[in-house]
Amino acid sequence: MNKLKKKYESLGFVEALVAIMIVGVSSVVLMEIAVNTMQNTIQNEVIDTMTQYAVEGAEMAQQISDRDLQSNDTQLFPEPIEGTTVCYRFVSEVDSETNRLIFSFAKNTENTFIQYSENEQRNNYKEEALIEEEGELFRIFCLEPSSGEENFVIGRVIIGQRYSDGSITKGNAVKDYSYLTVIKR
Repeated sequence: MNKLKKKYESLGFVEALVAIMIVGVSSVVLMEIAVNTMQNTIQNEVIDTMTQYAVEGAEMAQQISDRDLQSNDTQLFPEPIEGTTVCYRFVSEVDSETNRLIFSFAKNTENTFIQYSENEQRNNYKEEALIEEEGELFRIFCLEPSSGEENFVIGRVIIGQRYSDGSITKGNAVKDYSYLTVIKR
């Protein structure tokens, strides 16, 4: 009888270890699900923010174009270059007359637009074109090659994270977001 009691006690101990192991494994699985859910939530929030900044960038480009059409003295909107995509960064300033924020494309000391090649100069513009409110996202506006239509140009607003390479969405890094728009000229 004593041997039988020890045998049952041993089986109870083994059952308890198996139960602890099953609880541990299921805890790891549930934690992995929670981590993936949080990561997807963060990615969705970043993509939503990037979309908002892209649409805002398209509106800014249209405002610059509208002001350019009304202005006779200075060129505010760059002309598309035949056969190539050229990118520009936005700058903002407060209009002294209306006390409103106005946008333009960055120019150098010779009063020519600062141009970026979309792929070759990412390291430059990802630091120079930071969105002031954000600090981690940059925004540039790329003019696509001319379509032959004089009254419209095709532009692409690109939003990206400065600490990622912008090519894949993995972890907290999100692929660069491109937003196509048509600008009336």
